[in-house]
Amino acid sequence: MRTDAILNCTPLVLTDEQRRFYFDNGYLLAERVIDEAQILKLREAMSELESRAASEASLPTDFEFESSTSPRPTLRQVLCASDHHGDIWRYASESCLADMACDLLGPDVRFRESNVSFKSTGGRGFDWHQDIVFFPSSNTSPIMALTFLEDVTYEMGPTMVIPRSHRGEVFDHYDGNGDWVGLVAEHEKPRLPTSHAVDIVGSAGSVLFTNSCLLHAARPNTSNKSRPMVIVGYNSADTVALLDIPYRSKYRWQIVRGQDRGLVHSEPLQMTMPPDWNAYAGVRIDNLYQS
Repeated sequence: MRTDAILNCTPLVLTDEQRRFYFDNGYLLAERVIDEAQILKLREAMSELESRAASEASLPTDFEFESSTSPRPTLRQVLCASDHHGDIWRYASESCLADMACDLLGPDVRFRESNVSFKSTGGRGFDWHQDIVFFPSSNTSPIMALTFLEDVTYEMGPTMVIPRSHRGEVFDHYDGNGDWVGLVAEHEKPRLPTSHAVDIVGSAGSVLFTNSCLLHAARPNTSNKSRPMVIVGYNSADTVALLDIPYRSKYRWQIVRGQDRGLVHSEPLQMTMPPDWNAYAGVRIDNLYQS
């Protein structure tokens, strides 16, 4: 759906000013939009996932750790988190988060993925990248929604974004040898306008929305507190995936708002396609399992 058509729709949660900021800059921090009761429920879900990681000898590969060599590894993230905890799926599909997705995508919205990130003390950051390279689509509108479950400070290694970079090119995410790295290639980095980067800090209950073409990164967590987040990806119903995605939730592509009207929105976009996820056994999000 075109931006002007989305802006002609009456917003459900966000203001017109917020929506215009998002479309102009490629990101939006909606502050304190999730109520305390919902935050407490999500914190409990995160704790239950951590307890499962600590107690089960055999875990799904969706459970990823800071290090595979430590005798007591720290849980880094859980991919396809909605498959592993019902409260995370209910949050992604039934809460006001999906209404805010409508405000940025139009009235017909599909769920794409959901992950949770723990980022405990000492947790690694990640380098510059663009999400669209993981799920090439018929247009550039897909979004990520990152919900802050605690107050996020600069020391926690918050997400960094480069405003308006979603309007530029999609950079090469293969290295000089032609190997997929899932990050902007070293030979491309000198061209990134990193001097314009902004650290996104904010209060618990805030949600950071990012466009799939936005350049973003994060530093390590140097604080003495964890920085837990619930991360949900949405597509407009008229966005068509050009290949399957690496995060294959049982709920992927389910309509969570509106309906599938059988329409396709396409835009010109030049980018290098990612590996065939059906055959590839390497990186999924952050190069932890690069092979």
